[in-house]
Amino acid sequence: MKNEIYSLLENYQTNYEKEQEHKLNMLSILQSRDDVLFETSKLGHFTASAWVLNHDKTKVLLTLHAKLNRWFQLGGHIERSDKTFLDACLREAQEESGIQNIAADGAFVIDIDIHPIPENPKTAAHLHYDITLCLIADKHAETVLSKESTKLEWIPISEVKSITDDPAVVRMAEKTMLLS
Repeated sequence: MKNEIYSLLENYQTNYEKEQEHKLNMLSILQSRDDVLFETSKLGHFTASAWVLNHDKTKVLLTLHAKLNRWFQLGGHIERSDKTFLDACLREAQEESGIQNIAADGAFVIDIDIHPIPENPKTAAHLHYDITLCLIADKHAETVLSKESTKLEWIPISEVKSITDDPAVVRMAEKTMLLS
């Protein structure tokens, strides 16, 4: 999986300066650390996220994170049982949304981000090296709220900036508006 992530990053192109910085840092970390894929890496680890769009790409499924009380894309930790990075993104999307029919065909990296995770009772402060794949939900997708969320909502892309100022989420909304 490490090679797969390296390839995804190496091939990722962005016009956002912050993402270009993230890309260089993430590639460097992949080369210098062996233990960077899983949650057991206490300094920081890669995470698998999903920017799940509705069938006509006008809305994104966002979660109001139960612990942080902020809107984010779906995602979480890579597990040792995940065969590929795409598998990890799909598993996280399915676990957090309840949607089983999410199309993996045509999935692509829509954003990369490095962000701090604050200290909490279960873990010390650390970094998440987050790669988000864009996925499309089935036209008849039905969501189920997970314990990780307070809310789970389809948000019109044009309204994302009105509910969050998270830089990565805002970038993804901007990029989605450019999709044809």
